[in-house]
Amino acid sequence: MLDNNEILPPLNLQICPKSINNLLDKLLSLRRIEFLAVDRELKIQETSLNVQDFAEIPNQIEKGKDVRDCFPELIGIEELLDDILEQRQSSFHLKSVTRILKDGTYFYLDLYIFCHKEQLKPERLIIFCEDVTDSASLQQTMVQAVNENSIKVDYLATARDYIDKILNSLNDILLVTTGAGKIKKINKATEILFGYTESELIGKQISMITPDGELLRQISQLPPELKTESWHQIKVTCTTKNSSKLTVAFSCSTIDTSIDSKHYDNKSIQDFVCVGRDITEEQRIKKRQAAQYAVARIMSESGSLESATPKFLQAICESLGWDVGELWTPVDEKESKFDAENSRDKIPFLLAAPDNVIENIPFLVRVGVWRRGTEVGEFVENCQQINLEPGAGLPGIVWNTGFPQWITDILKDRNFVRSHLAAKAGLQSAFGFPIRASGQVVGVMTFFCQEKQPLDEDLLEMMAAVGSQLGQFVKRKYAEKELQEAEASIRFLYEQEKRQSEELAQQNLALEQAKLELEAANQTLQELASLDGLTQIANRRSFDKALKSEWQRMAREKAPLSLILLDIDFFKLYNDRYGHQGGDECLKKVAKILEKNARRGGDLSARYGGEEFTVILSRTEVKGAMRVAELIRSDLNAAAILHADSKVSKFVTLSIGVTNVVPAVGLSIEGLIGEADRALYRAKLEGRDRIVCLEYNQEFQGQKGVFSDDRERS
Repeated sequence: MLDNNEILPPLNLQICPKSINNLLDKLLSLRRIEFLAVDRELKIQETSLNVQDFAEIPNQIEKGKDVRDCFPELIGIEELLDDILEQRQSSFHLKSVTRILKDGTYFYLDLYIFCHKEQLKPERLIIFCEDVTDSASLQQTMVQAVNENSIKVDYLATARDYIDKILNSLNDILLVTTGAGKIKKINKATEILFGYTESELIGKQISMITPDGELLRQISQLPPELKTESWHQIKVTCTTKNSSKLTVAFSCSTIDTSIDSKHYDNKSIQDFVCVGRDITEEQRIKKRQAAQYAVARIMSESGSLESATPKFLQAICESLGWDVGELWTPVDEKESKFDAENSRDKIPFLLAAPDNVIENIPFLVRVGVWRRGTEVGEFVENCQQINLEPGAGLPGIVWNTGFPQWITDILKDRNFVRSHLAAKAGLQSAFGFPIRASGQVVGVMTFFCQEKQPLDEDLLEMMAAVGSQLGQFVKRKYAEKELQEAEASIRFLYEQEKRQSEELAQQNLALEQAKLELEAANQTLQELASLDGLTQIANRRSFDKALKSEWQRMAREKAPLSLILLDIDFFKLYNDRYGHQGGDECLKKVAKILEKNARRGGDLSARYGGEEFTVILSRTEVKGAMRVAELIRSDLNAAAILHADSKVSKFVTLSIGVTNVVPAVGLSIEGLIGEADRALYRAKLEGRDRIVCLEYNQEFQGQKGVFSDDRERS
């Protein structure tokens, strides 16, 4: 071991200039460097001045000592060191050797090992030690940062996959668009519903699925206050990839996305989030139900076939969204031979009578029509009085077969005799159904649409039922017409009696309603008269009435009657501090505590006036009254109602006066109240937040319990 003043001899390098240059290059490339020179047996021969700072065991660095004692990192690489000595390997670099200092910090060094040979001297290993703590720490920090960023990236990717799975698991469709209508995000349900892939929709305009950007237009037209709300539902018509029409109910909302970069000045971008549900079938069912309801309503309200027919056509067209509706009826040969100029006057406007046998009808004539808009005007006007033979055109086929018929494409149907007119009007699809009564067809209704409609078996089935209903309506109207005169007088009497019965029923109902309203008003009036409007416990009027009743009852029973008067301490200061609303809340809380502790039969808690309350306790001795007063005081303390300006406590407190009496001749209610008032006053004089009991007797009767003007009522 070296003494304090003993230094190993310096390393004397007498080598060739080329070796010196190599050595200097290595030394200059390092920062803080110390060295050791060892022989073939790895014994220390020479050291630099501060090489012990790099050693695992600093006091083992002595000449002749095994270098592995102070640098255990060399253990196990002896063969490699031999290769360097034999010049089979030029050098060796051992990186990031760790030392733990006494203060617990880490110290890192690199070892550079190479062979040095002098003339006429054995080879030696030169071990350079470099302090790389700063670079190692920086590298670890960078690695840690990279690892943390990698974890964050993995987490974000996992979170995104998780969110995508959630969105794709939704049955409802999801569309996220920019304010300009460019699609940014969809889910799997959207692909399935519209038939587009994600790559076909992302980056495209919303108008691909909503004609003319109908969805975006409706969202943009929402009032500003609705755009900031969570959701607002919008119904739009959408088009799938195969051109099918769907009705989708979208719940729409807006989200703000902030962009912070050198190209944007914290710009906020507003996107639209639309969650939709395919309600095509639901709307279709509603339309059918609406058509059935409209037909039923018209049948129940119409008085004649002439007035009902155009209403039927309009109701069915508007409910189902079709553009033209027609009614066809049979006419015989004589009626069909008419002058075209006077045709409207020659053809009667009625359906065939259901009880007449219809055979060999030569013609069908259109006797009613309804249209939507002006685009189909030419089709309607040019077909004004066209005659069709049974079996010709859509009405003729329906008449002959007796069943509903559907034409998806009018222009491709060879039997449709008015295809050229339909083409000009833009009509594409049609359907018709028979009107049946008494087992036979008495008329035909046909309908046309400008949009191509696929075959709808359910609609045809429903319209067949509607046709039967209309047939029954026709039958009923004919029967009504035949019986109209015979039943006129009976109907008049019936209507008169019905009207009188309805008027009498309405009068009885009005009387009953007036009676109920009067009883409710009386009940409300009684409650208002007996309850304090603020605290909802008994008021002063109810208290006076109850005290008088209990006084008389206790006098008869010769039983004790106790009275408690309570006053909130420094209530004026409370109002000044917390305001009158705070004071009202305080009064309500105190009232609830009183009501809680006056629960027996005959007990009553009441608001006496202002911040004063009172409790009547029937059949209660002084001890019982004091116990109730203590319970009230204890419950109030537990409530801990803050009163920062109180002079006796930081919470709301009560001054309580208690008195007790057995009512008898010579005693009075006024005296009882006065005695309780005096007890309350004494409680205030003695410092408040306390209970004082004065027993009322015949020897001392004061005046009615009212504070004099000089008494403080805080």
